[in-house]
Order: sequence, then structure tokens, then C-alpha cells
Amino acid sequence: MTVDRGLLDRLRTRGEEVLTQVSAEIMSNPGFLKAMESAVRGKQKLEEAAGQALKQMNVPTRTELKRALSRIETLEREVAALKARARARPTPPRKRPVRGAKSAASK
Repeated sequence: MTVDRGLLDRLRTRGEEVLTQVSAEIMSNPGFLKAMESAVRGKQKLEEAAGQALKQMNVPTRTELKRALSRIETLEREVAALKARARARPTPPRKRPVRGAKSAASK
């Protein structure tokens, strides 16, 4: 089943026109604008109240969590660099006890 691309383009264009017209009508409605403003204010108040509640419960904020994560990542990089330097540094040879030194000292 093939669909005419021209038909799809015309339908999309007409849909965009209708959506633009409906949006313009809605945005010019004072009641709708008032309701949207109230909704935005309500959302802001809810966010503030939730933030205060979380703060009182000692729950860290997103900013605090991001800061902690950044610090952890920095420390992990520093530890990895220290480990790499320790591996790159030649280790001194271990001194082996001389054979017979113990028996000679006990005589």
C-alpha cells in the first residue's frame, strides 16, 4: 500500500494551519490566560513547599548531589593517578637473607 507523499504533505500543512489557528484563539481568551497564570503560580508554590519539606528532612538538593558527585569523580581520578604513579615507580629489590648466616651466628 503506497501513500501519496503530496497527500501527506497537504494533510500536515492543513494540520499545522488548524493548530496555529486554535492556539491563537486559546491564547487570546482572557479566561484561559488567567487559568494558566494561576497554574504556573500554583506550580511555583508547590515546588517551594516541596523544597522546604525536603530541606527540613535533610534531603540534599540536586545542586548538592551534583557537587558531591563532582567531588567524588575528582577524588577517583586522583586515586587512579596515584595508583598509576605507584605502578610506574620501580620497586627496590628485596634483600634475601644470606644462607648460612643464621647458622653461623648461632655457633
